[in-house]
Amino acid sequence: MAESKNHALKKSVRSIRFTVWIYFAIFIISIIIMIWISFTVSLEATYRTQKTDDITSIANYILTQWAEEGFTTDSLDRIAHDNETCVLIQDRYGLSVYSYDIMGKNCLLHSSGSSLAEYRRKAYESPTGIYYAEVRNSRFENNTLIFSMLMGTKENPTGYLMLNTSLEPLESTVNILRVQMLQVSLAMLALAFGISIFLSSLVATPIVRITRSAEKLAQGDYNVKFNGRGYTETEQLAETLNYASNEITKIDTMRRDLMANISHDLRTPLTMVKAYAEMIRDLSGDDPEKRDEHLGIIIEESDRLAALVNDIMDLTKLENGSTELHKEPFCVGARLREIMTRYTLLSERDGYKFHISTDDEAWSEADLIKFDQIIYNLVNNAVNYSGEDKTVYIMQISTPKTIKISVTDTGDGISEELMPLIFDRYYRAEKHKR
Repeated sequence: MAESKNHALKKSVRSIRFTVWIYFAIFIISIIIMIWISFTVSLEATYRTQKTDDITSIANYILTQWAEEGFTTDSLDRIAHDNETCVLIQDRYGLSVYSYDIMGKNCLLHSSGSSLAEYRRKAYESPTGIYYAEVRNSRFENNTLIFSMLMGTKENPTGYLMLNTSLEPLESTVNILRVQMLQVSLAMLALAFGISIFLSSLVATPIVRITRSAEKLAQGDYNVKFNGRGYTETEQLAETLNYASNEITKIDTMRRDLMANISHDLRTPLTMVKAYAEMIRDLSGDDPEKRDEHLGIIIEESDRLAALVNDIMDLTKLENGSTELHKEPFCVGARLREIMTRYTLLSERDGYKFHISTDDEAWSEADLIKFDQIIYNLVNNAVNYSGEDKTVYIMQISTPKTIKISVTDTGDGISEELMPLIFDRYYRAEKHKR
């Protein structure tokens, strides 16, 4: 019982529904993790990078305005005010040329004169002529960003542009984002769970249908149809399985037909062997000539029976859909008369009368075993359905191109309503059978 449960659990874990759900869940969790890292871990670094880019853009704008003729400080005041940035421009000797203080006492450029020389030196020594520094304001316990740029060249410096802007603390913002991200993550997981179940069911449904149809096919239901509607791949798989099912049906039909043919064809030689053996026992045992004749028929029928058994062993019939024919030339009239000698028992014992009309000039080429089977079947049917006079007519009609053989009895024949059934394999009108 435990082993069966474990097997069922393994099958469930390996199912398409579970696999799709797992992959989708991993995908959603990966996205959530990346968002968490982006918002909570790298947010501060991203913020500082953005502030650095912003202050660089402000510096470039100020330099552009400074270089234009006829500019006024109003444009510099406006850009400094809009971006909440302190601005200080000094000449090459450190004298103030332009100043704008929006941060009040929090501005390091206007409250720490001793550090300005260091900012100028750092910019001068920098390969790019630009110096960035994150400086903590111990008075207000906050961090600020210092920007210092050399104006002109190192050989001929014209001055220095210095900017200072506050860096906002992000701890409270990060905490708020974490709470919101937790809520969003839970909602996304729940939504992902529902979507993954829907998608897995959508993907697995045509495959489940095909699997159930395949189980029916394995149980012998060859009429089952495979439905892979939904996806190109499953539709192609269903078409392939439908083709395979049709081929299996054909092979099974061929197998049944072969067994039915063999069973039908075995009856005549077995009946002959039994009948002539009974005649030897009851009638011709003391008559050497009759006994040898009857024994000869038994031997011939035994040989034919052996040939039929060999046909049963020939599995290529099922594979090729046809029996290999061993053709040889023969006289049709002589062959018909030879076949009819085997019905002597019915004439002597049961009073059947066989009238045969043949043409010894007509020759043909055929598989003699198959030819004999056809004539046996026709004559046996005529015997079974003959009239009260027990008369059967076998007639050969030859033309330059064809040979027609007819077997006729004097029975009631087949009624009109049964005519459509005459080509059904082994159909018998039982009420007319003798």
